[in-house]
Amino acid sequence: MQKILNIIIHPLCVFGIYALVAIFIALQAYNAKEINNFIIFQHSVFHFFEHQNPYLLYPAKYHDLFLYNPSFCIFFLPFAYLPLPAGVVLWVVCTALVYVWAIWTLPISNYTKAFVAYLVLPDVITSLQYLQTNTLLAGFILLSFSMLERERYFKASIFPPLGFFIKGYGGVSGVFFLLKKPTLTTFVYLGIWGVLLGCLPLLFYSFADFTKIYMQWFSSLSEDYKVNTGMSVMGLVRATVYAEASIVGVQLVGVACFAVSLLVLLFTQGYERVKYSYLGYVLIWVVIFNQASESATIIIASTGGFMWFIGTKRTRFDIALFVLFMLMTVLASSDILGNAYRQFVIKYSLKVLPCLLIWLKVQIDILSLLWLPIPKNEDFIQKTW
Repeated sequence: MQKILNIIIHPLCVFGIYALVAIFIALQAYNAKEINNFIIFQHSVFHFFEHQNPYLLYPAKYHDLFLYNPSFCIFFLPFAYLPLPAGVVLWVVCTALVYVWAIWTLPISNYTKAFVAYLVLPDVITSLQYLQTNTLLAGFILLSFSMLERERYFKASIFPPLGFFIKGYGGVSGVFFLLKKPTLTTFVYLGIWGVLLGCLPLLFYSFADFTKIYMQWFSSLSEDYKVNTGMSVMGLVRATVYAEASIVGVQLVGVACFAVSLLVLLFTQGYERVKYSYLGYVLIWVVIFNQASESATIIIASTGGFMWFIGTKRTRFDIALFVLFMLMTVLASSDILGNAYRQFVIKYSLKVLPCLLIWLKVQIDILSLLWLPIPKNEDFIQKTW
C-alpha cells in the first residue's frame, strides 16, 4: 500500500496526470471547435504585429473581445504561429504544467502537494476547458509566494509584473513583498521587471503607437467593467439578496478589508503565523471582488481555499467549511454531483459562497492578531504538514 501511495504522490506521476488531462482537454476542445479563446489570443497577436487595434470586435474571426495587456501579445507569440492543433495542445499543456509546478515549489511535504494537486483537479479541468490564462495566473501567485519563502528574491520579483501584464489583478502577489522582510533591492527588482515587461511593445512600436495601444487597452477595460458582474460577491448579492446592489460599493468594502488586513499584519508582524491562510485570502479576494470573474476564473479562488486549509488548525468548523468548499466550489463545475445541481449553483453564483466564508474567516483571524498573543517559535505548518 505504501509503495502505491509513494507512486501516486511522486512528482512524475502528478505531472504526468496533469499533462495527459491537458492534452485530452485540448484535443477535445479542438475537435469540438470550442477554441474561441485561443483564436482570440492568436489573432490578437496577428493584429498587434500588423499594428491594428486588437481590442475591437472582429466577428468574422472570433466572438467576444480581447482584454489582455498589449505585452500579452508578445508572451503568446510562440503559440500563435504554430499549426492550430499544435498551438492549442501546447498552450493548454503549458498552463497546466506551470500550475502544478507552482504547487510543487511550495515548501510543504509531497503528501500535501499531491493532496492539493489531485483535489483541485476538477476546477483545473473547468479552467483549462476555456483555454484561458487563469491556471497560469494562479501559478504565478503561488510562485511569487514560494520563491519569497525560499528567499529567492530576484526570481520571485518577476511573477507579480508578469501576472499584471497578462491581467491586471495578476500583480496582486506583489503584496507579499511588503510582508516578507522587504528591502530596497527587492522593490528595485520589481521595478525593473515591471518596466521591462510593460515596455515590451516598444520593440515593435514607436512611442506614439505604444501610447495609443495602451489607451485602447484602458478603454476596452472600462467598457467591460460597465457590463459585467461576474461570478463574484457582487453577482452573489445581486442573484440572492438585492438585484440592484452597487458593484462599486461592494468592491470598496472588499478593498477596505484588504487594506485593513495588510495594515494589521504589518503592525503586529504576524504574517509568519498566518502566511498560508493569508495566501489563500489573497487568492480568493482577487476573484470574489472581481466583476469579470467567471467559472474559469474560480480556479484562482479554489487554489486559495486549499492554501487556507493548509494553514488552518482544522477545527470542526474549519473542516465543515472545507467540505462545503469542496461541494459548492470545486465539485460544482463537474458532472460528479449532477447537471441540475451544477446549473443551480452557477445560476445563483453559489460557487462564490464558500470562498466568501473562508475569506471572512481569515479576515477575522487576522484582526484577532491585534489582541491575541503570538506564540514564540510557532511552526504550525512544519508540525502538521
